Amino acid sequence: MRFLKEYFIIVIILVIVFLIDYLTDKNLSDSTSWMRDGMVSVENKMKGNQESEAQNEFHDLAEKWNKEVEKLSLFVEHNELEKVSSDIVLIKSNFDTNDTDELFQNIADLKFMLEHIEEKNQLKLKNIF
Repeated sequence: MRFLKEYFIIVIILVIVFLIDYLTDKNLSDSTSWMRDGMVSVENKMKGNQESEAQNEFHDLAEKWNKEVEKLSLFVEHNELEKVSSDIVLIKSNFDTNDTDELFQNIADLKFMLEHIEEKNQLKLKNIF
């Protein structure tokens, strides 16, 4: 009977750990997905010579990301979030200087960083060991 209680407690703890991981992974995946999709849209608008629409959309994405960072900072490494924020600042400066070559490069860097953050925080054996 004693072992049954211990096994039950272990199972409850494991369920809680996996539930928390699922919730944080879903939140992170949703956040990186809409940001990545938004950056693809900005990139397409820039290629279609719709600079003002692209800049407005990027501004909205940046504001939404700044609100989202507060939640993400609870379970994502801060230096990774700072890299995303610095990429956002670089893209803003590219819009201000009309430097489209650097803009596309910085958008690619931002999309890569978002994918990296999402992959790194998934519960996989390669991320554990």
